[in-house]
Parts: sequence; structure tokens; C-alpha cells
Amino acid sequence: MPESEDAAALSQWNAPECPFTVAYSAQALDDIRLAVVDAFFSLPRGGAEIGGVLFGNWDGKRLAITGYAALDCEHAFGPAFTLSPDDEARLANLLASPVRDGLQPVGWYHSHTRSEIFLSDADQEIHRRFFPEPWQVALVLRPHTYHPTRAGFFFRGADGDIHAKASHREFDLLPLLVKPAPSRLPANVEQEPAPQMEMQLDGSPEPPAAAAEPEPDEAEPSLDSTPKPASKVRLRITVRKSEREADEDEAPPPSRLWLKVTLALLVLCGVGAAAYLWRDLWLAPLMAIERQHAPVPAAPPSLGLNTIDDQGQLQIRWNGNSIAVQRSAGGVLSIDTGGPFPQEIPLDKEHLLSGAITIARQTERVDVSLSLAQPDGLPVREITTFMGKLPQQKPAEAPAAKEQHDAETKEIARLQSDLKAEVEKNTKLKKSLDQLRKQLRDQQRGRLQNQAPDKK
Repeated sequence: MPESEDAAALSQWNAPECPFTVAYSAQALDDIRLAVVDAFFSLPRGGAEIGGVLFGNWDGKRLAITGYAALDCEHAFGPAFTLSPDDEARLANLLASPVRDGLQPVGWYHSHTRSEIFLSDADQEIHRRFFPEPWQVALVLRPHTYHPTRAGFFFRGADGDIHAKASHREFDLLPLLVKPAPSRLPANVEQEPAPQMEMQLDGSPEPPAAAAEPEPDEAEPSLDSTPKPASKVRLRITVRKSEREADEDEAPPPSRLWLKVTLALLVLCGVGAAAYLWRDLWLAPLMAIERQHAPVPAAPPSLGLNTIDDQGQLQIRWNGNSIAVQRSAGGVLSIDTGGPFPQEIPLDKEHLLSGAITIARQTERVDVSLSLAQPDGLPVREITTFMGKLPQQKPAEAPAAKEQHDAETKEIARLQSDLKAEVEKNTKLKKSLDQLRKQLRDQQRGRLQNQAPDKK
């Protein structure tokens, strides 16, 4: 459950682009940092990413983060903080569960172990769905092996948009200093009285006190009239040592202290040298035990890549409803038929959602691989192989069909010959018609010339 803290002890975070101030409990963020670093070292090559809900208060101008609650992510899609339907249900229940001290969900946090501080498309979808208020924030933490953990807040601007590429102001989450516990004894333990010494006025130590004698009753008169000597005046001086002086008295001499430190260093060096010389005896069994107890990373989502052949037409299919396909903006389909270079076919979002492509198969073996880019930067890739004989060629035609085919061929040749003869005949008729027309024109021209009067 969220834990609260006094508002006076909150640290401030602000940026010129942020319309409000973000205050946070240093203790709460340090607890989140410790959990992030622990998950970072839980797996090799980047560890696991975790997240949760931030709790606090919003007063209209200032967002106070005073507590948190971790979300138990099942990491169904790998070590990244990607929510499955079950994770989303747990997040909804966590947001709907009542919290104490009047706290409310003011945002959420998660870690990036393989990328920088930004909000991916999946992160923005989580923020829009589960944290729709304009004042709710997102906190991204980036652990490192040798450097302090970095963090950055993301918020909605005045226009409602989120600057998701990077935080406007990153800061380092340094470990909190451990304060020493006050040196006080429990109430039921009685302290020893400080050593004290009583001295007489003349400086000589006072002898041990004798048993107390009863004082004579003043009312009775003294029978002895002999004058008594004056009694000595005693001065009691109490000497107490301070705690610092007592510690100095109990501390060993400096020479002995350095001797002990030197001996301890020599022993440690000897143990380290022996461990290095005999590492073959203990290192291999220790590594085997560590591998046995190391958590197995979650398998990436399946694409369902497979192939089906139909008379030489190879159909390549995959699951268009797979989560990896839904999250990917594009991919590459690689087809290797044994040539020098495989054939790579880029696929856009529409072709990925269709889930199938068909090619003409020319070889008996075809290796197919499908690679999809993911928002977290880790590609998803599957490969499959088809092996099968090429389809047989079509059988020879039957004799009856061959005779019919030959007859049709001859008929076509005859018709073409007849057509050619008709064309030649028409050409000759046209030529004769042109000659006849020319003769008629010449005869008409001669008659007209004969009918004309003779010129004088």
C-alpha cells in the first residue's frame, strides 16, 4: 500500500514547460530506485523492467507524490514492461482499490533498462487509458551499472499533448544517506553510576565509611563533661568521566589498531590469491548452480509462420492477430531458395495484417524468415522451411485430341489461304476498276474537245 510522508520533507521538481510543480517524497523514490536496480541485475543483458502506480495529492497547482504501489507484471512478452490483458486487469484493480490517508493515484512509473528516458507508443497508450487526468504524470527511471540511476517526469502541456521523445528535465536519483541511530539506552535498563571519589579537606582519601552509629538523643544530657575535640570537616568531590573520555580509555593504542588492520588485509589478500589459484575447483560448480537457479526469460510472442504448397504455388502464412504483428509498424519477409542472395520483401502494416503472401516455387527447398520491428527496440523473428518435390509436368495430349487439334490447324491454314486469295482478287478488281474509270474519263474528255467550235 502507499506510504505517506510529511509535506515539509518533499523535494521539488519543476520545468519551465510544466504548468504545475511536482513534489515527491525522497524516501518513496529511493524505494522505487532500489526495486528498479534489483530488477536490472536480475537477468543478464539488461535485466527486467518494472513499474507501478504513484500515489499522492493534487491541490490545483502542486502535485505531491508521497507513496507508491508496485504492479506485479507477468512479463508475458519478454523482460520489457509490456502489459498483457491480465496485467491491465491488475492495474485497473490497483487504481480502483481504496487507499489510506486520503491519497489518490497521481501517475505511474516504470523503468527502461535497454533504452533512454522517453515514452514509447505503448507507454503513451497506458498513460491515455489509465491516467487520463491532465495533472497525472509518468516517471521513467534508467538504471546503470556504474552510474547513478537517472529519472525524468512526463506531463501533459497546456494543449494536452505530451513531449514523449525526452523529459524536459532529467535528474539523478542518489541513494539516501543512512542516519546513525541515537545512542540511548532502553527505559528498563539502569545506568551504572559514574565513579566517584570522596576526599577530605586536607586532600587525603576518606577511609571506608563505618557502620552508622545511632546519634545520641539531644534531649538527654551528656554525663561526660570532658570537652571533645572539634570534628573534621569533610568535602565530598564527585569526579565523572564523559562518554568520549571513556571511549578513548577503552580504545586500543594506535599502533595496535594499525597492526590489526594490516593483519586483516594480509589475510584477505591470502584468501583472494588462494581462491584465484584454485578457481578451477570452485568457479565451474558455482556457475552451474547459478545457471540452474537463474530465472528463465519469457519467450517472445509467436508469429505462427508456416507454408503450404499447391502445385508449385507456395503460400506463406502467419498470424495477423499476433500481438507482435499488432504492435509492429512493418517487417521484412526473407525468402532463400539456395541462390547467392535471399529475396527480401518489405511488408507494410496492411500486408502484415493480411497474414499471407503467395510465390511461385522454383526449387525443392525454400527457407522463409519473418522479422518484425517492435517499439521496445527488440525485433521478433521466426523462420520456417518448406521441402518438397516440384510438381510434375502436364501429361501428353490424347490421340483424338491431337487429331482434332491438327484438323483445326489445317482449317485455320485453309481459311487463311482463302482470305489471302480473296484479298488478291479484290486488289486485281480494284486495279481493273481504276483503269476503266481512267478510260471513261479520257473518252469523255475527247468528246468534249470534238464538240468545241473550231477556232478561227
